[in-house]
Amino acid sequence: MASRSKFKDPGFILTVVLVIYAGFVFIWWPTDIYMLGISLVAWLMFIGLFFWFLLAVIYAVWIEKLEGS
Repeated sequence: MASRSKFKDPGFILTVVLVIYAGFVFIWWPTDIYMLGISLVAWLMFIGLFFWFLLAVIYAVWIEKLEGS
């Protein structure tokens, strides 16, 4: 079996995506922006739950596809 680059590993790529999203949320943290009476950071964290679930599904499908080949 040929060795794949660590930078092409699905776990590494999706971890980078999560770190970028978390960085985006924390950039907004000190601001006082409110939507419908709720802080923008709270909205981003709430949306992040669905985003993380989607990434988990993508990861599982991606790994199954790689292991199947």
